Amino acid sequence: MASGMKICFVLLTTILMINFRPFLVMVKGEPQVPCLFILGDSLFDNGNNNNLITTAKANYPPYGIDFPDGPTGRFTNGKNSADFLAELLGFDKFIEPFATVKGVDILRGVNYASGAAGIRDESGIHLGDRISLSRQLRNHKVTISHMSTLLGNKTLTMDYLSKCIYIVGMGNNDYINNYMMPQFYPSSHLYKPEKFATILMQQYSKQLKTLYRYGARKVAVFGVGSLGCIPAELAIYGTKDTICVDSINSAVQKFADKFKPMIDDFNNNLPNANFIYINLTSIAIGDPAEIGLTNLAEPCCEISSYIAKGQCRNGGGACSDRASHYFWDGFHPTEIPNKVTAIRAYTVLLPTDAYPYDISHLAASTIALNKLGQSGAELIQQPAIVTFVSAGKMRISGYPPLLESYGEQQVPCLFVMGDSLFDNGNNNNLLTAAKANYLPYGIDFPDGPTGRFTNGRNVADFLAELLGFDKYIEPFATVKGVDMFKGVNYASGAAGILDETGIHVGDRISLNGQLRNHNVTISHMSTLLGNKTLTKEYLSKCIYIVQMGNNDYINNYLLPQLYSSSHMYNPEQFASILIQQYSEQLKITNFTPQTLYLYGARKVVVFGIGGIGCVPSELDLYGTGDSVCINSIDSAVRKFSDKLKPMIDDLNSNFPNAKFSYINSTSIAVPDPSSIGITKLREPCCETSEGQCKHGGGACSDRAAHYFWDGFHPSEAPNKVTAERAYTALLSTDVYPFDISQLSQL
Repeated sequence: MASGMKICFVLLTTILMINFRPFLVMVKGEPQVPCLFILGDSLFDNGNNNNLITTAKANYPPYGIDFPDGPTGRFTNGKNSADFLAELLGFDKFIEPFATVKGVDILRGVNYASGAAGIRDESGIHLGDRISLSRQLRNHKVTISHMSTLLGNKTLTMDYLSKCIYIVGMGNNDYINNYMMPQFYPSSHLYKPEKFATILMQQYSKQLKTLYRYGARKVAVFGVGSLGCIPAELAIYGTKDTICVDSINSAVQKFADKFKPMIDDFNNNLPNANFIYINLTSIAIGDPAEIGLTNLAEPCCEISSYIAKGQCRNGGGACSDRASHYFWDGFHPTEIPNKVTAIRAYTVLLPTDAYPYDISHLAASTIALNKLGQSGAELIQQPAIVTFVSAGKMRISGYPPLLESYGEQQVPCLFVMGDSLFDNGNNNNLLTAAKANYLPYGIDFPDGPTGRFTNGRNVADFLAELLGFDKYIEPFATVKGVDMFKGVNYASGAAGILDETGIHVGDRISLNGQLRNHNVTISHMSTLLGNKTLTKEYLSKCIYIVQMGNNDYINNYLLPQLYSSSHMYNPEQFASILIQQYSEQLKITNFTPQTLYLYGARKVVVFGIGGIGCVPSELDLYGTGDSVCINSIDSAVRKFSDKLKPMIDDLNSNFPNAKFSYINSTSIAVPDPSSIGITKLREPCCETSEGQCKHGGGACSDRAAHYFWDGFHPSEAPNKVTAERAYTALLSTDVYPFDISQLSQL
């Protein structure tokens, strides 16, 4: 046995081989299970060791040389097997590491894997810190606690977890970084290979039963591979005339032989248990040359000869023919073998690859319950016509803008309903002129044109930031899976309280349509959470933002040539009819089945409408003489605004646990905008056509000085101030009875 410290990192795998190319096609689609949890060592680690005091880390080049985000902590050149399994199971994002995952993202799953970790707590201790399987289980318990808070109770959390898949891959380091290092660990002195394998399997069995006790029912247990065949072990022990160290493989095989009996024991004696075994020895059968792997012994990267021996040297070189190398460093495979391992674990090539079935079959019983990959976009169906006009927004008050209030997420989810002031992409694929998914819209937004009717962020985006969300709320048209637990944005340009509002513009999603779409979301959430009562309990903790009414004037009452409303009703009558329908949509009645309160909303922010008579397009249309606004329009709109506070009082007084709040856009629109650098109050920043930015047209360079982005919508700076004063009121008249920051704490 070689002398000296064997600072090997982690593990290894088998020589996975496959014998026909078509098998390498990835299977992607809808998520087949609601979540994926991963426990393991460096074969699955995707960043948990990055900030630990250990040599067992891979967050530096050349690791990640072929991964889109570069070095992330994955011990390979590209994706690892856990990444490929997430793709095969239909996830559109890789599972995040426990070290960095936040908020509702835990509902998609968590990766707990840690380089150098083992079944036994002491395994790998000579390398530094690492997260043993026992600690990974404790971390999972922390996740479960957070999930229980999000979902409302532990019973529902357990039901949710029972539908998820768990991938567990442990044992490699209990040999490489324990039993095979007699200079550091006493295990090989105390136990013969058979006895050590028995003790190891006994502990592993107890840990997997703990995982079962924590709610896991669908568990794929990966075996250990041919550790005697990895370059680092070959360099230490030599092989004479063989390609592997037979004594190592023989010892490891005694452990591998105990997996199937353990799986049988679990499935026979644990109610509803579905454990499977992935046999890496079987997956290693075949000719690697068939998939281009011709170099089976040499690591691709330049190996460190001192610290982290066997691992890639920090900043060292890497081979150019990575597709021909099986091993990336002295212990870990390159991306191609990782892909093959995942594919054969997901869909077996040989009957011995998995027992009693593969991962695709493990997932199959859950698919019918979790078809959440589809968006609700197909439910948006309304007639198509022409030309665009959208809601305007009131002027802004003069006070210094706040910095973004990033911090802990204050509510579990945020739902947004409204018109083009809040729309972030729902109209993109509709047959309508009311869309903004082209330049110069989005010129200052990180992702460019997204469907937001401004140059950068809209009010809903800023409110999400102020409430502590780390991502903007996704539109109903594209949101998928568990992302809906963070909230959904249903807003649609040209939409109104009345169904007919904006019909001349083309397709749009009225408030009734948005409520129906929210019901679709609730149905999906109820499927995930197990029952409707628990879903309502979850929704009661969320904040709802509703902003409607602008288009019922701009794209209805103020267009007498197209709509009959102004011929039938005077301003007072129209305001009364409008507020009556709005109130019905926000509460439960015998006549309106699709209502927000009925659907579980308890914390609702209702934005009023502002000075529509002051928007550039209305000024161009009607003229103002010497005034800066059209007083007749503002007077008509005010009759509606005056009815919002009494509506809020009625809702809060007559509906149990209701907490409705009114945001007074007129109050927020006071004094001197020049104090925050806005000096141009009537001139749109972008080149306009029909009031909207011209497709591909120009935009002003002094955007911070412009209140209006196009003929109807404000630029980013006013949006920010509106959100900040709605979140934390500056004047007592800004909100009633409380602001959004107070609502989030109730």
